[in-house]
Amino acid sequence: MKTKFILFLLLIGFQLANSQEVVIDSVTAAKMRTEKEMELEKEKIKTEKEKLEAKEKKEKELAKAEKEKEKAEKEKPKLEKEKEKAEKKVEEDKEKLADAKNDVAKQKEKINKQMQDIESEKMKLDKAKLKGKLSPNDELKWREKILKKEEKLQDYKSDLQKAEKKLNKLG
Repeated sequence: MKTKFILFLLLIGFQLANSQEVVIDSVTAAKMRTEKEMELEKEKIKTEKEKLEAKEKKEKELAKAEKEKEKAEKEKPKLEKEKEKAEKKVEEDKEKLADAKNDVAKQKEKINKQMQDIESEKMKLDKAKLKGKLSPNDELKWREKILKKEEKLQDYKSDLQKAEKKLNKLG
């Protein structure tokens, strides 16, 4: 009977040990609450930190965009000046080209006029010879005069060549 009694006590002991509810006391409950609160707070801090980082990043981007805008505004007058200079240079080049064309035309006119003068002088000389009113001295003077005009004609031709070279260089 001793064995039955010992078995009975063991059975009741096991039943009592296993059937007891786990009692959560206020200290462990507070610890569990504080741990959960700490985790929530850590997450809040983490999200706030991420928000702050995103905000700072956005502010940096805005500041960078503002700096680029200011830089573009500063360079705008510089670009306008360069544009004006380029337009002025194009205008000057057009004027130089027009002047060179006018110079060529003037040189051609001078050459034509000089050739006409030479021809008229030769005709006058021939007429005077035909009439027989020329002395050898007068004829020499007429020929020198025609020779000077022919030399002047050659000068005009060289000036024309120079003007045409200039025109070709510009155009």
